[in-house]
Amino acid sequence: MKDNIAQTALSEMMRRGLKFSIRDIAGQLGISTKTVYQYFESKEQIIGYIVEQSIADMKQAEMEVYRDSSLSIQQKLKKMLVLLPRGVFIDVRLLQELKLRYPEQWKEVDHHINHGWDKIRQLAKMGVDSGDYRPFDMELLIQMYVGALHRLMDDEVKDGKELPLEKALGNMVDILLEGIVSRR
Repeated sequence: MKDNIAQTALSEMMRRGLKFSIRDIAGQLGISTKTVYQYFESKEQIIGYIVEQSIADMKQAEMEVYRDSSLSIQQKLKKMLVLLPRGVFIDVRLLQELKLRYPEQWKEVDHHINHGWDKIRQLAKMGVDSGDYRPFDMELLIQMYVGALHRLMDDEVKDGKELPLEKALGNMVDILLEGIVSRR
């Protein structure tokens, strides 16, 4: 039931942002609010659970990519840098709301964005050791990535149109990994 409640809350979040209520979730599931409160003490706790699950899903997806022997180091690194788990991370609007209205839950997301780099660091080192990459400052790459990601999450509209986070992230990673030099 706990996962059903979280999944319903996530559906509401994708539809309405973080403006859903416990009553909305209970109504969608055909249960009482009291039943919801047996599993979660508050809306904040539901959101926190969804954030935790999203981060766990992302770590699992990263591990699957890392262990995929059919991919080259370069393919693995690129896939890991553009990974977006389902849930809160795929919608810029939700990330913005989370940051503004739920600072404790945002701290979890922000911590992962800033510190969840172990496997990527390992891949980068393997790439440098194998000659696939020239030696580079990994910490600077992380700072550039995180800074650009935060900029993508800013509230501003880009040239009158919004680019979906997944597409923007893919374009950003292409530029970071391959630069802008023509391959003629």
